[in-house]
Amino acid sequence: MGVEPAGTRSRVRWTVAAGAAALLLSGCGGDAEAEATALDKAQVASVLPDKDALPDWDFTEDPSVAPMNEVARRNFCASAGNKGCEDSLFVGSSSFVREDEQARARFWMVAYEDEKAAEAAYDVLWKNTARTAGRDEAGLGPVGARRDAVGGPVGHDGAYAITGQIRVGTALLWVSSDARSEEKIDKDLAKDLAALFSDRAQQAQNGGEPSAEL
Repeated sequence: MGVEPAGTRSRVRWTVAAGAAALLLSGCGGDAEAEATALDKAQVASVLPDKDALPDWDFTEDPSVAPMNEVARRNFCASAGNKGCEDSLFVGSSSFVREDEQARARFWMVAYEDEKAAEAAYDVLWKNTARTAGRDEAGLGPVGARRDAVGGPVGHDGAYAITGQIRVGTALLWVSSDARSEEKIDKDLAKDLAALFSDRAQQAQNGGEPSAEL
């Protein structure tokens, strides 16, 4: 069995009012930004996708959020001196498997005090991510103010993943989507997951309750 065709999958949906406002604020190409406010712990938790955001998917890791501390710095900012974690506030993550078990998704994020801190951390943390996530070119579509992605094998059983990093205002986001082999990876799904996560982050920074779903 392969992953379901992209044409049969629901796309990221918005409420009419929230979607129209977000599109006007973010622009068509994803380069312009709306609000860039620091996220508190509750807002970080709301950004992480839940079961409502991913119908037909099950948790493999429940959403979790914690203040940035020494242990988190070592995990998220593995370079010397934990560079990339300066002025960071909270970390969060969650993971899913699709009910057909043909795809998995992982989301994780770091919230910063301001946009300047998030931008300063971007290249440092992408260098760390790209070094371990693969060497194949990959794309996420027009999401966030900045975005990068690579593809590559994961584990020892032939699985393949597309992993991306996105900056949305004061937050850095990562999303990883994997399948049982490179031939079965769904590149459109990887883009949909990136859009889902970045849209939820922008909705929270706009002061709303994240509602984007797949």
